[in-house]
This record gives sequence, C-alpha cells and structure tokens, in this order.
Amino acid sequence: MANLPQAIISAAQAAHKVYPVVPVSVMLAQYGLESTWGKDVTGRFNYFGEKAVPGDSFTTCPTHEDIHGCSVRILANFKNYPTQAGAFLDHAGHLATSAHYATARQAKSAEGFAEGLTGHYATDPEYGDKLVTIMRESKLERYDV
Repeated sequence: MANLPQAIISAAQAAHKVYPVVPVSVMLAQYGLESTWGKDVTGRFNYFGEKAVPGDSFTTCPTHEDIHGCSVRILANFKNYPTQAGAFLDHAGHLATSAHYATARQAKSAEGFAEGLTGHYATDPEYGDKLVTIMRESKLERYDV
C-alpha cells in the first residue's frame, strides 16, 4: 500500500472539488502508476505524463509508446508545472473536459472511470486494469471526497 504525502492527497482532493466528475482515487492511482509514486517525474511536478503544447515550459524526456502492440522508445516534451496542486488541477481539467475521456465520465464508479481511460489516456491496453489494481491494493477509495 502506498504511503502518500498529505500534499499529494490534498492536491487531488482540491482538483476534485473543481472537477467533481474525476474521482480522487483515480487521480491518485494515476499518480502512482505514471510517476512511480512521485519518484519518476517527466517535467517539473508532471506526475501524469502530460505532453507540452506550444507555449508551455517543458522538459524533454525519453518515454515508451505502444504502437500496434510494439513498445517504441521516443523523446517527447513534457509540460512543467509550478506546483503539485497545479499539476493535479490541470490533469483533472483534461479528464473532465476532453472528448477523449467521455466514456470514463459516463461511469457510475471510480473503477468504471479508471476502466474508461483504457485506449484513450494511455496506449497500454491494460491501463484501466492496472489503475483498478492500484486503487484496490492501496485502498485509494478512502480519499474520494
């Protein structure tokens, strides 16, 4: 079970208050999976692997993408954030508003939301299953507001 810093829990809960459709437990599971619980960060406070768009401050990092069932190593520009809270707020905003995640938003549970990210958030075909496993093993539902 993950030992989450209070600042991370608070950042996820604050983002949920702005975007209530996005479960705290899903954001925390993504934090765990995408950044190895904050140890492997792409860009400043970029726990979610958010790619930079023109005008963003960024850090270039190697990453892997699943392309037609093959893991391919590429270099990508990842967005830098000024704070942890800013990273969670931006991430929740994407999940709450992008058409890519409409299936996830229709879910009736946090686990359903996580499953709805498969094929949309990440190229890993087991992405949602991995999030659900993390949510269960780390008992992340207790942080849902």
